[in-house]
Amino acid sequence: LSNLHFKLYAPYRNRREKDKNAPLMTLVLRSSSPAHRSRTPEDNIAVALDLSSNRVLHYHRFNKASSKVNFPLNILQDPKSRVELRYDLTDTGIWVCSPQVPQLFTDNFDYQTQYDLIKGVLINEEFLGNQIHAHVANSRYCSRVYNFHSYDVVSHDILSRWTHPFVPEITIDEPSFLENYSLLRHNLYLHNTCTLGKNSQVLDCSLIGRGTKIGNRCKITNSVIGNGCTIEDDCVIDGSYIWDGVKIGCQSTITKSFICDSVQVYSGVMVNQGCVLCDSVHVGPKIDLESGTVVHLSSTTDDFDDGEPELSTDFYLGPYLHVLQIKPYDIAQLGDQGKGYVWEKDNGSETGSDASLVLQMWGIMFIYGSESETSSMDSADEDEQDPIMDDDLTTFQREVKESLCGGIEENIQSDNLVLEINSSKYAYNMSVKDVVQTVTKSLLEIATEKTANDPTQYFTNLKMILTHYVPLLLNYNKNGSSQLDCIYSLEGFALNSEATMNCLVKVLMFLYENDVLSEEVILHWNSNPRDNSGTFSPANVREKVKKFIEWLEEAEEEDSEED
Repeated sequence: LSNLHFKLYAPYRNRREKDKNAPLMTLVLRSSSPAHRSRTPEDNIAVALDLSSNRVLHYHRFNKASSKVNFPLNILQDPKSRVELRYDLTDTGIWVCSPQVPQLFTDNFDYQTQYDLIKGVLINEEFLGNQIHAHVANSRYCSRVYNFHSYDVVSHDILSRWTHPFVPEITIDEPSFLENYSLLRHNLYLHNTCTLGKNSQVLDCSLIGRGTKIGNRCKITNSVIGNGCTIEDDCVIDGSYIWDGVKIGCQSTITKSFICDSVQVYSGVMVNQGCVLCDSVHVGPKIDLESGTVVHLSSTTDDFDDGEPELSTDFYLGPYLHVLQIKPYDIAQLGDQGKGYVWEKDNGSETGSDASLVLQMWGIMFIYGSESETSSMDSADEDEQDPIMDDDLTTFQREVKESLCGGIEENIQSDNLVLEINSSKYAYNMSVKDVVQTVTKSLLEIATEKTANDPTQYFTNLKMILTHYVPLLLNYNKNGSSQLDCIYSLEGFALNSEATMNCLVKVLMFLYENDVLSEEVILHWNSNPRDNSGTFSPANVREKVKKFIEWLEEAEEEDSEED
């Protein structure tokens, strides 16, 4: 998806006019910091560019086994050349190709992917004379969808209007009178024919499609609801995509999942994070689907005796599902009125190779970036943790704290510190949750150390530190999951710090006013205390912030009435 102008490719056309053979293709790359939400570890690349011509000298795609890149020395040996090494680029999947490119794939049968082609061309550049150039898109939007995570990222970009003129109220496949949306604040899109029940809320980057009916007391956040859907009373939908013609029964909860066309979700169903309900399946009533569950209407078995698998006409997920024989629906897992089959990994596969297919569907970042929301991570026995991982975490925490201390003393900009912290993150293989918790705790520790002799100055110093690092906090607290990690870390520190406890309301107000913590996150945190105590208890914390919470709830009610 892109709103790039074709005039941007004039340099490529000029190169082809001068030499019909050397310029093979131009890669369209997009500036994207290593910590950007659209990037996943599987999409990380490092590129060496000749600044004079934008020629690609080296292109490296990282994998899980290695986080290092070796640039060939020959690209640096020309004293006249100016070489730029870039790690802040993302391949958009757009290539401007010459007619020779399809022939190269035909002649080199070992080229299985686009990356194989790039690598082969660069290795043989001296012999074949072909060159690859790059165009870096800085001011226009350009991205691709290749798994569910990227689908989510691009969808939110569309709702946030980064893709203008390709926005929800402007379509090319529907008459304009059918796509008549009202745009409200916080990027909310409501079709003029949709209906909202009493006390229902639609919040933060959401869209309700044509003819959709929402029942009473429903809450929809960061979600897209398609056309002709029916959602009954007391439902909660968060970070999910509901396609056309879906029916959802009362008191159901759907979290960060995909519900495809014509699905029936009966009452009391909980669809946990990462689930995919394929076309026309039925689930429920009153069941709990585990995270990562894929439900489909094609029967599957592990028996391959009949040769090639038959493909069902109901639904097909490409390499993720092997479709063979008809069998009874999985009623035990899908509920009494369930209609469909739960895809399960092959128990005989080595080291969960089948499970990795589900990870590919969501993108590696889905797993890495969602650790704070995965209960199994929190329930792991601390005694069984690898001591090497503990050492890495300790070293990472020390380096982050040193970077933050240096940033205050030397007045270093947050953008530069983000690069330092991200370098440490990748070096020690830390999760997003580790980064958020470490940054939050380090800032509080720095303020504590600076005011050890005069605790009365604690908040003054802390506010100065937080003010300096607001851009950094915004960078790492972009979504609700990260914000929850931040506020629970703040609470954990306050449980053992009287100075922090005494000014906790002021700290929360500061973070709220600077958009580091959202109203919804603070209210969710207040309603869900965790079972941990120190000098103080979670009950003490909530008593301290009681008036602030009441003020937020009143403000939320006023906003609902205005809407």
